[in-house]
Amino acid sequence: MQVKTTKICNFLKKISIFSALLACSAAAFCASDKKWTLAAEQFEFTQNTNNSKAAVSYAKTMPSLILEQMAENLTRIPRAREQLDRALYDLQKERLSLFLQLSKEVKTRDSLLLADYSARKLKAKLKESDVKIRDIEKKIDENLQSALKETSRREKRMQQDEMRSAHLEQGEIVDDRREEGNGFSRFFKGFGGRQDEEFVLEDVVLYKNDFNQLFDAGEEQRKSGYDSYYFGKACVDAGIQGLITGKITVYGNYISISTELYQYPGGRRIASVSDVGITDDLRTLATSIAAQLTPKIADSMPVELFIEVFPPEAAENVVITVNDVVYSDGTEKITLPSGVHTITFSSKGYITESTSYSFTGNRRFKITVEMQPDNPGELFLAMKKPFSGDLFANGLFSASLSPSERFASIHINNQQILGHFVSENGEPCDFFIRTKYLSDGNFLLLDAKPFDRSSYIEKRRIWMYRSYSLLIVSLLPTFYCYGNSFAASSAYNDGYGVSYDEAKKWETARNVTAGISIGCGVLFVVELVRYLRAANSVLPAEAKKMSTKELTKIRAREQIERVKQQELLLEADSAFSDEAENSDGAELSEPEGTGGMPVIKGEIQELQ
Repeated sequence: MQVKTTKICNFLKKISIFSALLACSAAAFCASDKKWTLAAEQFEFTQNTNNSKAAVSYAKTMPSLILEQMAENLTRIPRAREQLDRALYDLQKERLSLFLQLSKEVKTRDSLLLADYSARKLKAKLKESDVKIRDIEKKIDENLQSALKETSRREKRMQQDEMRSAHLEQGEIVDDRREEGNGFSRFFKGFGGRQDEEFVLEDVVLYKNDFNQLFDAGEEQRKSGYDSYYFGKACVDAGIQGLITGKITVYGNYISISTELYQYPGGRRIASVSDVGITDDLRTLATSIAAQLTPKIADSMPVELFIEVFPPEAAENVVITVNDVVYSDGTEKITLPSGVHTITFSSKGYITESTSYSFTGNRRFKITVEMQPDNPGELFLAMKKPFSGDLFANGLFSASLSPSERFASIHINNQQILGHFVSENGEPCDFFIRTKYLSDGNFLLLDAKPFDRSSYIEKRRIWMYRSYSLLIVSLLPTFYCYGNSFAASSAYNDGYGVSYDEAKKWETARNVTAGISIGCGVLFVVELVRYLRAANSVLPAEAKKMSTKELTKIRAREQIERVKQQELLLEADSAFSDEAENSDGAELSEPEGTGGMPVIKGEIQELQ
């Protein structure tokens, strides 16, 4: 009995753990669907523009450009104040609905006094109506109490967020600690209780998923103010949580943009950015404004970049540039706002290195840079077969190849090369050159064939499926003949009235069908191997070092092709000269079948 009870307890424990893991997975999956929609409205001019075409164009183009420059895959964590605004808005919306119900019920009760009811029935109707009114009034009171509780519950968190914002304004690194306690308590927090909604990660998406779509709340709502209930309701009804507004001032070729970012529900202004640019380069101005708004949208804090540069000789003179801003030489630590940044490392005598990275999800990053010596050189690459076409190395055009010009000159600088060759009929092939072959004056040989690999893979795939289908179909008669052969042989051996000829016939059929199935199986294996090799052909070919014998052979073939081309040119020149001599003093007469066209006689002369 003790053993049975222990097994039941262990089973219940497993069920509980599985349910907990399943609930965690479901909660995580649901949390990943949170969206924070960002929109922008048409900007306004601070000057009288009389709605000129240029003014209207600026007012529509600038907000779209700013939205376009927003970083992709942007996420944010709504803070306590924003969560409170959302909760209070929902409660306010519920109160308004309850108040309308209360107004309806009061009017209904008053109308009962004017109705033709008996005293007894009127009393019952009034009592019923009073019950409904008291129920609605109770719900309104509970709603007001819930609003006070929500404010009280988030008061401490809001104070912490205000201190955090003050530290961030000073450029300090803040350690965000989500929860205290051991790992077990954090893992099971929320079961049987309220989930902590302060730290739900939300994906920032654009309004209607299109940066060209601008939001228009209407003139009446705009006049009521961005912080009004009616404007906020228009934004919430459109599913918008963040709205960018702006004002434009233009003097000559210079344009000033002042933008504000409002958060809904609540209508709180969370960011203000102003910048100046030129009218001929609005994209640069939009990029600058978007870069300043992004940290406010993501509610991101500064990050620390710890930098190590090798070798030490390169580190002595390294210059670090972040987003076109040059930092002091030899900087080992840089503090930046989190987000996407482009970092460039340059040092005299070394190749400049550059990278773009999204510095989010952590507070500190370590960047290790291995700079390569600036040692420019040149190597020569030839195709094993004389194809004609254009050769590219690391995205740059290197040379046009032909049977008479087999070698392409490729500039090298201690960096592995990934190349692409396109034949004259448009068929491509890829190749790469390992670092060990990057020597100045080196000769390399590339054994690659340009052809349409996608069509070839599709062809081999079709044949592989055909052979597989043929194999499956061939098994049906094989199993049928095998079963009948086995049955006939057994019946003949046991003397059940089956003749030797009949048993022999089924045995022959079994052998024939089995042979056919084996052949189909071999065909399927062959086609499968061919398909796998075709799929493998998309990998770039590797260039190998060219031997002296191969170099001499290719040079000789180049010379032969050049001689052939010269002979063809000489023959063409000779034929042209003979034709010109025969045409001197020639008389043009009417060819047959010209239908009586006029005849021109004389010499053909060149006109100046």
